[in-house]
Amino acid sequence: MYNHSTLLLKNFQEKVQSTFINERTPFYFISTSFLFITIILSIMSAIYAKENFPDFFPNPGYYYDKAIHDSTTVDKLCWYFSQITHHTLLLLFSYFFLALINRKSELYFKMVAPLALTISVLYFYYLFPRQRLELHQLPFYNFFSHFMIIFLVIGEFMYIKQYSFEETTHCFIFILTCLCSILINYTLRGVWSYNLVKLDQYKGWYMVGLTTLVMYFFSLMFFFLKNRKSPFYGIKTEKLWKYIPFFNSLGGILVFLFVS
Repeated sequence: MYNHSTLLLKNFQEKVQSTFINERTPFYFISTSFLFITIILSIMSAIYAKENFPDFFPNPGYYYDKAIHDSTTVDKLCWYFSQITHHTLLLLFSYFFLALINRKSELYFKMVAPLALTISVLYFYYLFPRQRLELHQLPFYNFFSHFMIIFLVIGEFMYIKQYSFEETTHCFIFILTCLCSILINYTLRGVWSYNLVKLDQYKGWYMVGLTTLVMYFFSLMFFFLKNRKSPFYGIKTEKLWKYIPFFNSLGGILVFLFVS
């Protein structure tokens, strides 16, 4: 009886270890924990903010020729979810949490990873210089959401098994979700996100076009790195003609950015 119970316990432990716990579990646990803490801290900072931002006004006043006061929780959450950084944090948290419980989707990672690197690059290019702060002076949630996620993405990318050319465009779905959140924010609050992504002006669509190109650059970079040992990087030349409309659209974005 004792031997039988011991054998059952051993089989159960081996089954749990093989199906739930693996060599990547500590990484997923740490990533999920830190992303969760970052999200909570960033939400709390929005709810209890006392300082105005270019697109967020907890202090009432007359801004952009209109009276604005982000006093309600709805206003603050609307602003929060219109930020592409916070948008990306929630997407990354979902991925790492699913990976932690062994529901990892490599396809989902290929959608989110280029966006994560893009918001980091654009933050340090556009927003960080305006803050006049050193890197170590950033709040934890700001530092983690713009800098440390780079290492989370790279650390996970090393274990992605394959990356096909067709999958390089999957990241564009989150351009649409980000645009929807920005439009909802403007409809409810009358302020464009970051006071930069103004979708009623050329400047705003310039930002959208630039973000699209940077995102696709990172997606292509992942593809070439993952297929660097394959002949022609695993691209089937006989299928390239199917991508002519896509590359025409990409060329149109380039013309829009650099000729207009």
